[in-house]
Amino acid sequence: MKTGLLAGALACSIACALAFPALAQTAQQQRPLIGGMGDNVTNFIAQFDDNGDGKLDWAEFDGFRRTRFDATDSNHDGTVDVEEYVAEFAARSREAVAQERTSQLAQTRVRFDALDTDKDGRISRTEFDASGERVFTEGSKTLTALDDGSDTSLRARGGGMLGLPDSHTAEGFLALYDTNKDGLVSHEEFAARRDEQFARTDADKDGALSPDEYLAEFTARLDARIAERGKAPDTQTRVRFRSLDKDNDGKMTFAEYQVSGKRMFDAADRSHDGIVDATDATLPAAPVQHAGLQQQTPARKTKP
Repeated sequence: MKTGLLAGALACSIACALAFPALAQTAQQQRPLIGGMGDNVTNFIAQFDDNGDGKLDWAEFDGFRRTRFDATDSNHDGTVDVEEYVAEFAARSREAVAQERTSQLAQTRVRFDALDTDKDGRISRTEFDASGERVFTEGSKTLTALDDGSDTSLRARGGGMLGLPDSHTAEGFLALYDTNKDGLVSHEEFAARRDEQFARTDADKDGALSPDEYLAEFTARLDARIAERGKAPDTQTRVRFRSLDKDNDGKMTFAEYQVSGKRMFDAADRSHDGIVDATDATLPAAPVQHAGLQQQTPARKTKP
């Protein structure tokens, strides 16, 4: 039956385990390079906590930002122009993508092991179909929960920073299996998609998925997504620079840079005690102040 994505992920898991034994450990040691804008406190701490004590005060955060600003100022004139800003973010984005790729490949081992229930080192069609039934059941639940409003968190597409659709969310489930784009996923539609996924992953056509096949399918899909992402224009980065350059002179000073830094720090410091730590991650975020930043809900058909 179904689970092309799962199949790809599973295959990757085993392959990674066998071919890249240090992948999982490497992924765990990596610090995030992008994100942590204050809405995700855990990520915020992980990105800016240079001394690794699990918390941040303003001095440590300000020092981190000063170091990044100075590194961005490639001509060392004390300010950052738009081209320097774009170049630094592009380089950091490439590094973050490589980091995310390593992390996602490491996860394929876990998925493969979960699907290989008899632990013979292969995913049979029976095992693949059993997983597909679970995916269909859980995916249908996400659509129902989204329709009745009981869990709006399921709306996100998932897939990390690379945006690969994830069947654990309603939008991801639709992206993977709603082949006729009617906003629903029928059992027949799901089964056909899963058939295609299994056939595509089973490269040697022996009726089972090996670790290498699983890894190869997922790697191909992941790298295609990375290539697509690399074609995106840097428009948003340039817009962000204009927002930071408060006096619009084309040269951003560190003081201008830290206007947004202070806003990020204050958003993460939800207890308002001057320290960002794990306690802040347990507290609710302040309401969004700018209407333009509110999440837009795409229209979706409901089940008849």
